Amino acid sequence: MKRVVLVVLAVAAIAAGVDTLADMTQDRPDSVAPGSRSEILLDLDSRDRGGSPLRSARGLWGACQGTVWQQAVEPGPVEISDGRFRVVTEPAIGEHSWRRLQGCLEDTTLDRVKAHVVSKRDLLPPED
Repeated sequence: MKRVVLVVLAVAAIAAGVDTLADMTQDRPDSVAPGSRSEILLDLDSRDRGGSPLRSARGLWGACQGTVWQQAVEPGPVEISDGRFRVVTEPAIGEHSWRRLQGCLEDTTLDRVKAHVVSKRDLLPPED
């Protein structure tokens, strides 16, 4: 009888652990303020000396934008200095979506292009 109780307790503990782990890794919706924006700064390192850095930045953004539902504001990635690009999305990117997007941008190597996220800044709409 004691052995059965121990087995039942062990199974219950394992089930609770798996459930907790599933909750911690589950994708959750973000609360986003209407009219907000996120400004993302990226440094791109390209080993393809013949290609256009802007084209590389747009290709990387195109590969990763599917990880979030927010869209880049036109014109998309813009080069603001040598190898540094800015992308503005509307609305702002929430915490959970940001983790996915940042991971994609920094982990994806596309056509010998590697990115490093410098910063993300949320811009809230002006209050009336």
